[in-house]
Amino acid sequence: MIQKYSNEPPFVTHRSIAIEDTLTVCKRLKSEGNILAENSRFWEALSKFKGAIELQLEQVSSRLESIDTMDKTPSVLLSVLHELCSQCYSELGELYPAVESAEKAVNYNRSCYVALQTLARAQVNIGELYLAKDNIQHCLHLDPSCFDSWADLKHIVSLTQKLKSTSWSNLPVETRPGVVCQR
Repeated sequence: MIQKYSNEPPFVTHRSIAIEDTLTVCKRLKSEGNILAENSRFWEALSKFKGAIELQLEQVSSRLESIDTMDKTPSVLLSVLHELCSQCYSELGELYPAVESAEKAVNYNRSCYVALQTLARAQVNIGELYLAKDNIQHCLHLDPSCFDSWADLKHIVSLTQKLKSTSWSNLPVETRPGVVCQR
């Protein structure tokens, strides 16, 4: 049986206090990870962010039956943590984990323009220019005042134009993309 504190409303239990403690720990881990990342200690920052993600996922799964559908805090925090992981992966040159983390960030909070911007940048790094353009445009739709996103869009458009204007006719037939040679 879960005991209640004497001055608490009848619906507040020790379990809800433990959830608040978990949220505090997650925010502390996020802050520690931010400090590590600012000091270019990206692997250590990733471990802090991943620890916070695990705690947050445990919290969400432990209260699935009683979760208020209007409570967006877990999704927002998970989105931020995954977005930070993506930035760390990008700094480390881990391109595919960066895209994966950024996609998770966007899935948790589709209205977070920072997550969309990070996803677009990660997609540019792996050569997915058309997906990157769609995501940066969505980012700009959410926050048209983000000057970094406008610069990113300009860069993506110029890369796309260079890709279209590339002449494959100068390459030997067997090295052209999409050409299957039989000998």
